[in-house]
Amino acid sequence: MSTPQRVVPLLLLGLLLASPLAPALGATTVTSNGTTPIKHVFIFVEENHTFDNYFGAYPGVNGIAYAKPQPGPNGTTFSPVELNRATIAKDLCHAPGCARGDFNNGSMDGFVTSEKSNMTMGYFNPKLIPYFWDYASQYVLMDNYFTSAMTMSFPNHLYMMAGQAGGLMTNNYTFRFTFPTIVDNLDAAQVSWVYYAGSHQMTNGWNPLPASETYSKAHPTMNGIKESTDFQFDLAKPGFPSVAWIMPTTDQISEHPPYNITAGQLSVVDNINMIMKSQYWSSSAIILTWDDYGGWYDHVAPPQLDQYGLGFRVPTLIISPYAKHGFVDHTLSEHSSTLKFIETVFHVASLGTRDAKASDLLEAFNFAQQPRHALVMPGPFVPNHYPLKFPNGTLLGPPPLGQPGQLIQSDPGADYESTGLLILVVSVLVVFLAAVRLTKRGGGDAASTGHDAPAVSVQ
Repeated sequence: MSTPQRVVPLLLLGLLLASPLAPALGATTVTSNGTTPIKHVFIFVEENHTFDNYFGAYPGVNGIAYAKPQPGPNGTTFSPVELNRATIAKDLCHAPGCARGDFNNGSMDGFVTSEKSNMTMGYFNPKLIPYFWDYASQYVLMDNYFTSAMTMSFPNHLYMMAGQAGGLMTNNYTFRFTFPTIVDNLDAAQVSWVYYAGSHQMTNGWNPLPASETYSKAHPTMNGIKESTDFQFDLAKPGFPSVAWIMPTTDQISEHPPYNITAGQLSVVDNINMIMKSQYWSSSAIILTWDDYGGWYDHVAPPQLDQYGLGFRVPTLIISPYAKHGFVDHTLSEHSSTLKFIETVFHVASLGTRDAKASDLLEAFNFAQQPRHALVMPGPFVPNHYPLKFPNGTLLGPPPLGQPGQLIQSDPGADYESTGLLILVVSVLVVFLAAVRLTKRGGGDAASTGHDAPAVSVQ
């Protein structure tokens, strides 16, 4: 290939590398030595909501726009309906029998009859949880993230700590187990951790660690387990542990019906604000998820990996300086993915099959981007204005059923996007000038040898 003919591939390569898509296409999720900038992982676990129940009306997701009417008694049918109250009196059934009835062998049409209530079809007006929607608009919302087991809280918390539940499918707090948990591997690798278990140090729906024989043997004084009210005090100190699980401080702010979901949201936001204002924000990854589906409707049939799960979709948000901007992540994930993420970031061995095969959540990050600014709430955002204006200025999918609206101020972290555009322009200019120089040189060579310079065809 003559020198001028090499110009076109060179030009195309330069355009690709300079493109705004380059971070997404070319940047790896980990650095060349297998490490990431993440030094602190915070996992918040709330209670009892499906994806459709909280984010079904969010633009660009696999949400209630794709829901099918549910059969009810006497030939009636029910479609999703908006809920405009933050407090719902009825707690729906989410025991394994009800869950299997809701699932109905994958047809996802048993919710009304199994729950014996059409309340299951409710989805909350986003004005009731505006800050969760703000997080989604500026960081990462996962719409293909499932619970690990088709049942209630305790077994799913076991999966989050061990990648299995030993066959347990109920909230049996007398259960004891000998299989390892992630804290065993973190201890072995000398990675620090802390578990904020509400106000309890005994086995309960949010805290499976005291039921672990290996944990109890290694930690006879229950060290590592703390009250959730200690979290903000600990965060203000130096040397915060590398991995932290944070449960609600009380049932009343857990978002579990019949408790007020807005109050639960504000408690979570208050803790995340503290992280964002702390010394740890620059190296943090925050995962916010919900432990089980709570009996609420979701239209997506969960893949059945085994006799226990997966269970129904739940909302999951990933918040970090390195999280992608306004990204809806469609990667198949589950509670064991939080284990896989910890194992990947801190180079810890897998516990078993579930976490070994689970997604590692790294697709939600772009470690090549300039770190994102913190989004301390309420900040420049005004709640009750939804749907939001998205990074490209448009709705990213089926229109939501809520009221239209938009952000009143652009994302303060978007300045790196304009920087990327400037880099693009400069890079293209440099490549173009180099191409012109090579073309002239090629023409001179052709003249000196008596041959015509080959034409460059642009199509």
